[in-house]
Amino acid sequence: MRKDRCKRGVGRPFDREGTPMKPNTMKIERKRLKDQIIDQLIAMISEGKLKPGDKLPSETALMEQLGVGRSSLREAVGALSLIGLLTVRPGHGTHVAPSAGEPFSKPLRWGMFMSWREKLHEFIEARITLEQTLVGMAAERATEADMEEIRRGLNLLKSPKLTKRKAIQADLVFHMSIANASHNSVLARFLEELRQPVKNWMEQKASLFGGYDSVFEQHEAVFKAIQARDPVRAQKAIREHLEAVGERMTAALLERQTG
Repeated sequence: MRKDRCKRGVGRPFDREGTPMKPNTMKIERKRLKDQIIDQLIAMISEGKLKPGDKLPSETALMEQLGVGRSSLREAVGALSLIGLLTVRPGHGTHVAPSAGEPFSKPLRWGMFMSWREKLHEFIEARITLEQTLVGMAAERATEADMEEIRRGLNLLKSPKLTKRKAIQADLVFHMSIANASHNSVLARFLEELRQPVKNWMEQKASLFGGYDSVFEQHEAVFKAIQARDPVRAQKAIREHLEAVGERMTAALLERQTG
């Protein structure tokens, strides 16, 4: 019997009837190097080895410590910077963001952070889906007081003396006002949970594009659609705005990392 089994399949397992079992063809995909680096940096922060405000070791030191190349390290740092765990300032190095401890104390937010760090486009997709729903509801439900608050954010964005910090604050006011105007507290809360990475998105937008002039018209188109009580038009406007910014930001980040 043993000899017969060997003829039928050397080194292969058999079922109860003595028939060789088919090998498992499912392959386990290995994590990309960038994701492994992200995991290690997140672990350093969550374990307290790196605290909010701490400066990370130099790029060369991190490459040696983690045993990785420069491009993979920069890609990982760029991803964590975009979601607000790290801050990168040319000439000053990379620091753990002051708010980096928040995700670890809030399970929902931490779960979101763990998914965002996988792919930038997933965060962009999530934000578009959520804000499309919110803006559609706002177009149908916004009160006059809601409209005034949205208008306030829009007017702040076209101020002639708009600094980077004020532009980001105005942008947050605009988008959060739309969320509140949906009169769905659960969905508005979801956007609030995204506040830190959304703010970081806006900081990257201001830094990479040199200001908000190029996107003011897109914000205005969203406002006018809400004002016209046209949810379909409002959803189209917010989608076009976020997709355009997301594509430009992704391209700019990749160019900066590979440049």
